[in-house]
Amino acid sequence: MRQLSAAPRKVRTFLAVWHSVEVWIAVLAFSAIALLLIYDVVLREAVMPLLGGIGIDGRSLVLYGSQKIAVYLLIFGAFAGIGIATWTGAQLVPKVGERVFPRDWDVSANRIADIFTFAFLTAVTVIAAMFVYDTYLSGQRGSSGVSIEIWKVQIALPLGFASAAMRYLAFAIWPDLRPEDGETLE
Repeated sequence: MRQLSAAPRKVRTFLAVWHSVEVWIAVLAFSAIALLLIYDVVLREAVMPLLGGIGIDGRSLVLYGSQKIAVYLLIFGAFAGIGIATWTGAQLVPKVGERVFPRDWDVSANRIADIFTFAFLTAVTVIAAMFVYDTYLSGQRGSSGVSIEIWKVQIALPLGFASAAMRYLAFAIWPDLRPEDGETLE
């Protein structure tokens, strides 16, 4: 059997740094969501009634659009999660036909699967990018207190899919990059 070459150190380092960036994006997005929603609930359910009880109007403390901002942050966190799940092997993988081929063929079968997954995710990335571009051209903006161009939120879609596609391409080229245990959680 032919010996497979190991991934170059620069590639491994780049992918590890990219993973760290995605983890930080997800952590910051979900932390901001928690803070926004806690602020919103505490303000509406505790602070405003207390202020109202002493004759102070607390409406100026309301962060208008906080729920919509939380949804936008959720999109970024979720699509960063696609790359995180791919890198750690925590993505959902169907087990149908897992043992159709002998174990000796695992590396080759995985490489073929990685190439197909790369191709699929690349196609999805292109479609998502076209969707974002159409939104950009339309000039669509958010509402409910959040006047942001929607394409700036939607950009997370093609970036998330492209990130996972890039990793599957790396797995196909250098199988030693593939996560060993699919049950690992970040």
